[in-house]
Amino acid sequence: MSLRSNVARSAESSLIQVNPTGKALGAEVCNVDLGSFDDWAFASFMRALLKHQVLLVRGQRLSERDLAAFSRRFGHADLLYTSPGTMFGDRLSFCSLFAAYDAMSPALRSRVAHLKLRQLATDMSDDGRRTIVAGPVHPLVGNHPDTGRPMLSLGQRRQSYVVGLEQDESDALLDDLWQLAELPEFRWTHMCRPGDLVVWDTRCTIHRHEAQEMPRLLHSPPLWNAISSA
Repeated sequence: MSLRSNVARSAESSLIQVNPTGKALGAEVCNVDLGSFDDWAFASFMRALLKHQVLLVRGQRLSERDLAAFSRRFGHADLLYTSPGTMFGDRLSFCSLFAAYDAMSPALRSRVAHLKLRQLATDMSDDGRRTIVAGPVHPLVGNHPDTGRPMLSLGQRRQSYVVGLEQDESDALLDDLWQLAELPEFRWTHMCRPGDLVVWDTRCTIHRHEAQEMPRLLHSPPLWNAISSA
């Protein structure tokens, strides 16, 4: 790497302060105003997101227009913003699909290495009837497209099955994998406060969202919601 590239990388990494949670995933980005981010600062923020999978930023005052713009830039990420002036926050829980893969036994890794998962979907006909249709198929184990790190790719547990396995065997395997992925040591939970913005990479996390009755803004990209977040 050239001296110029090293200087640029060092300058970029110093633009934001990132404090890891100490858990398998998650970090807080401190003392920033997302509304004033330029391309350098945003690139640094995205590098931190790829490393920590989930980022928390406190004390933000953002409009719906700001959030829509951020959502477009984030790509394969979801974000939730708790508006200032609210009394209570949403409870968000995240699990790392990197950590789950790393914890798998060699025998289990070998078993799932070439398996594929199909997610079923609901289709609405013109006369209002709902039917179950076959959704996309993707590998049960894959590599993150930006970092190359291996991970489980569990999609949604509901209405999914492992291609080529009998239903009972598929259910048992998926139940075991979900139980592994949701172990406490692979989880970080956050109770949102007013002004909090939480961003997570949908490709390598499982997230659970317990919403309170309060104003909040949630933006999601259209592609990965059906197959990469729970």
